[in-house]
Amino acid sequence: MAGSDFIDQYVKRFSDAVQKNEEATTEFKNKIGSGSAVPIKLALELLRKYSGDMNSFFQAIQLKDVRDGYQGNLLGSISSIRCIEYEKEGNKKIRCVGTLEDKTGKLPFTEFPDGTSRISRGDLVLLVNASVGSYNEHPYLTISSKLEVNVLEKSNMKSAVGENLKIRDLKPDMYDVTIKGTLRSVRSKENVGRDSVTLYSGILNDESGNVSVQSWGTPLTDGVVEINGASVKQFKEKLYLQIGKGTRINVVSKESGDFENLERLSNAQNGTVKGDGIVLKILDKNLAVTVCTECQRVVKEGKCANHPEAPVERILRLSMIVDDGFSSPLVYAYQKVLENYVAGGKDKIKKAIEAGKETEILEELKGKIVLKPLQFVIYGFRGTSGTYMEFQEMTLLDDIALGEQYQKMMEVVR
Repeated sequence: MAGSDFIDQYVKRFSDAVQKNEEATTEFKNKIGSGSAVPIKLALELLRKYSGDMNSFFQAIQLKDVRDGYQGNLLGSISSIRCIEYEKEGNKKIRCVGTLEDKTGKLPFTEFPDGTSRISRGDLVLLVNASVGSYNEHPYLTISSKLEVNVLEKSNMKSAVGENLKIRDLKPDMYDVTIKGTLRSVRSKENVGRDSVTLYSGILNDESGNVSVQSWGTPLTDGVVEINGASVKQFKEKLYLQIGKGTRINVVSKESGDFENLERLSNAQNGTVKGDGIVLKILDKNLAVTVCTECQRVVKEGKCANHPEAPVERILRLSMIVDDGFSSPLVYAYQKVLENYVAGGKDKIKKAIEAGKETEILEELKGKIVLKPLQFVIYGFRGTSGTYMEFQEMTLLDDIALGEQYQKMMEVVR
């Protein structure tokens, strides 16, 4: 095709796509004629500027209209893609599975590239003269190495395949992230979104920091984990890891789990101890903290880093030295586990905090808890400044409820 015919064909298709808008067509014709812009990129820019029909310009069908047996152009963004290596007849092959998406619908596909995939998540692509088949009675596209694939716009997202990242390395719009750390589930919320799935939330810690984790439909597992295939999202300037269907969470450390005593927990990455002990001392400092009502994390500067719009509240938090006969670590006791041991419970604690009289609650609890036998469930994890421990459950016992061995130890302590 001669140069002028080539330009005329582009101009005609653009004019049709903008419904013969003279201003738009003239701007396109002048710029393409000057040779100062790549025709495809110029067309994309002006089609967006004048709300033109991209499918008309690229002679592609909308994805909602794709049926088994369709042969022609396809236009859309790669909303997901995951590639795996496999072996066939002694040769290594690549197989990629993903989804092509436009504003009208989605089309799943499988790609068999000769080497690495020609497309990335977030790319805007034009597939020329593609043939659509079916799988499970739904349209399905197979992208062979011979199919013409034009990447009209490269994604702004950054693939992190092959990188072992720290939390401090995370950036918005990364995908295929592999990261290792201590994962702690925080809460779950049922019937979320259009598909009414359960949204699981957690916190991932490593030596460089922490980041929120959100998982749609897949429960989170506490422990030292390696996460493969996550995406990094951003909400109101705060990053979080998104766990999708293709993400794998592998527990990689046997140090996580249930431990026999507090000494072993203090040397582990993450875990829980169910046992007996006594509170040797309650420290007279930092008796109340401000927490997020959404995730119950302690907040700074009056708002939660992960839920900046959520209200905050002041609650009681005591620092206790707990002895189980093996170790005497510092353990935090939050208001929820202390309310049953305060006459007047939650309301009295709330009024005391509002009036700045937390020390009155402290003295009451000292008389009831210090040097008294108790059963506990204590959760702990290793953070950047050592092992953090907190009570999940606390039950005071009579002396006769303790075993003989621990009873002797308690007499020595007293």
